[in-house]
Formats: sequence, C-alpha cells, structure tokens
Amino acid sequence: MKKYFIFFSSIFAVFSLDSFAAGSQQYPNISGQTLFQFKSDRVLSTNESGISPNNAFINIESGFSLNMNKNWSAKTLWKMNPANNYTTRDPVNPERTRTYLSTDRGFNPADTGLLIEELKAQYEDEDMRFFIGKFDPSFGTAYKNNKRIGVFSQDITKDYELREKLGGGVTALLEGGELSINTFFNDMTGLSGSINGRDRENKNDGLAGNTGTLSSYTLSFQGDKFFGQENWFYNLGYRSLGVNQGDSTTERGRETGYVFGSEYLYKMGSNTSVIPFFEVSRINNFTGERGRNADYATFALIGKYSGWTASLSQIYRRINQNQRTSNIRDHQTQLSLGYKFMNNFSVDVSRASLKESNHSAALFGVMLSYVYSY
Repeated sequence: MKKYFIFFSSIFAVFSLDSFAAGSQQYPNISGQTLFQFKSDRVLSTNESGISPNNAFINIESGFSLNMNKNWSAKTLWKMNPANNYTTRDPVNPERTRTYLSTDRGFNPADTGLLIEELKAQYEDEDMRFFIGKFDPSFGTAYKNNKRIGVFSQDITKDYELREKLGGGVTALLEGGELSINTFFNDMTGLSGSINGRDRENKNDGLAGNTGTLSSYTLSFQGDKFFGQENWFYNLGYRSLGVNQGDSTTERGRETGYVFGSEYLYKMGSNTSVIPFFEVSRINNFTGERGRNADYATFALIGKYSGWTASLSQIYRRINQNQRTSNIRDHQTQLSLGYKFMNNFSVDVSRASLKESNHSAALFGVMLSYVYSY
C-alpha cells in the first residue's frame, strides 16, 4: 500500500508548487483548492461516564486538477484526518465518521491518517461531463463544507455520504440543473488504506457496495430554480448498492435509499440574506445489513450579513436495527455564529445539545478554516 502513497505523494508535492498559479490559460496547468481546518470541542456536560472533556483535531482536504486541455483533466482529492475518527472503519456503525462521546478524545496530531479519496480522469464540455476512476458518488448535500451549518452538523450528515468508490459516471449539464448517473463498487485496492490510519478494505466484510462489480449505482439531480423560482436550490437522489454475504451471522440485503433537500436564498438587501434549509434521507438495509433502516433529517435556518453567519439547526438520526438488540434514536440541536474574512479565513463557534447512543451531552465547539485556491 505504501508504494502507492509514495508515488502519488511525489505527484502531489510537485503539483502543489506555487509555480502552477491559478488562471493560466496555457496547457497543461494545475488548479485546485486546499482546505485547512482546526476543530476543537469541549463536553460541557454528559450522563456518559469516562468521557474526556476536551477534543481537538486537524483536517486538511486538498483537491486539485491536472488540466491537459479545456476538456480533459485528471482530478484527485487527498485528506488528512484524525486516524481514530475519520480514517478507521467502525465495525459496529460502519457509516459513522465520528462518535462524539468516545473514550479516546483528546489532541494527538501524530495520530493523523492520509488517504486518497478521489483519483479520476474526467472529460467536460458545455453539455456533459463524464469520468472514470476512484470518486465520491453524488447523493445529498447537507454534509458539504460550503453549507457552513455550524461546527458539529457534518459529523452526522456524513453518515449517508458515499465515498471512495471505483467506477464511472456521466452528468448532463442542463439549463438550471445537472442530472447524474454513477455506477461503482467499493475501493478494495491498496488505495483504500491510509498512511497511519487503516488497512485496505476487506472484500469479505459484507458492506454495501463490496461486490467487486459495477452492481451499485446512484441517480441524482441538482437544480437552482425549483418550480422556476430563482435562488431556490434543490437536490434529489436515489441509491442502490449491491452486497455480498460476508460473515455467516449477519443477514445481508441490497441497500436502497433516497434523499431530497432544498434551500432558498432570500435576499433582504445587498449584504443580508436568510436561507431556510432542509434535507431528508431514507435508506433501507443500511450498510448492507438486512432490516437496518435509517432515517436522517436536517433542518436549519441560516442568516448572513456581510461576513457574518448565524444558524440554528436540528438534525435527527434514527436507525431501526432488526438484527440487533437496540435501535438508534440520536438528535442534535445546534446554535452557531461565524465570520468569514476577506482572505478566505473563517471562524465558527457552536453550542450543541445532543443525544447519542442513549446518552445526552452538551458541547461547545470552535472551528478555524482557511481555503487556499490556486
């Protein structure tokens, strides 16, 4: 596995040099963005025992593109995350990227994993886009960084994000929207592992998508004129993931699900706007486990004035688990305030009350972010 990372790390280092400045019209050229984040949170109160109050970690996401000409490019996305959260595979809740009330909270920069989340060849013109390689299929939007719904919301909505698949996709670029279809299976190559974090994907773990064939797919549509109304954004999607049996103790079934989300940008002046946002998702046989049916719902009201952002959000995670002894009834209420400076540096603070795995807690979090474009 390490030989893959040594090779691609060399490419990453070369392509990230400032000599490849953005805006060059000569080909080939390099363009992209790198997100630097520092997140810190404190448990103010909880009825769970053995929980360390403080936690902090570094998150770096670098997506760049080698543009051969105005149509063809090679794209990749690298991530550095805490190995005890984002880059390991939870055997009990495989969908989770983070558990708040874990026993290994703290700050350990050395315990950070590096992974390649996307690596694909892409063609795009004014009418369509297609690609092949390792990629993140489109399904929902609530987990995306540009939503800026506080410090904690992504840690739940990322549950239903689809990541690190091998296959291809095509997108029709329509007036007012994009229609996409992806077909794929889980990455089980050496690139599915990470440096200092996790081993490669086990093809016998029985998770949804682990078939080794193009038996999984998504259909999605994103638009910006719902019922013809300007600034009314919406997305809808369907997913269907094949599954192998895996172990003999867990009954497996094909995962299917849908997502629908919408947000409206209501402008109250040149620098002031209000954005009501919601997204709901229903997934049957979640992670490939038969009878494990999940519902997610995110509701948020976001206010923006100049560089300021304030939001109030409510998120629900409900999972019925017919083959287990208990179900999941989690929720999170969050109040947030943030400011984005002119140099792409932003600060967000949040106060959240949550229920996670039958335990309640109150948290306070701070997030520092900087986006470098080239």
